[in-house]
Amino acid sequence: MFSDMLPNQNSFVTITANGELRVSAQSVAEAKIAIKELKLKKREYALVRREITQQQKQIRAEYTDSVRQRGSKFRGGGTIGYLVRTVQTINRDAARRTLAQELAPLEEQKNAVEAIINAIDRAILQIEKFIIENS
Repeated sequence: MFSDMLPNQNSFVTITANGELRVSAQSVAEAKIAIKELKLKKREYALVRREITQQQKQIRAEYTDSVRQRGSKFRGGGTIGYLVRTVQTINRDAARRTLAQELAPLEEQKNAVEAIINAIDRAILQIEKFIIENS
């Protein structure tokens, strides 16, 4: 999923494919460079999150458009009307279920990206603390 974020030999920051974050700075100067790298990574992941959110908006917009175009439920008609309304309810429930199934994988990706962004924030705080303590 995030294979383009694999470690770089000249980097102090490593984010593994499963979202694990590692920072290997030994001095204050390296720590400052690591913070810059982390901030860059954070912006990259924020962009990924915005792209996922945009995909979700598109899916929701398509569903909303289809809801607006369908007519209202059948009224009256006794037993036949009851059967027609039942079929309409089943179809509408299926459309909502399909929407949820389309959104679920995107939501999982978005949660994974947000977890990485939170880990980056925590790492930045820890590195800043390291810099203060060793300055």
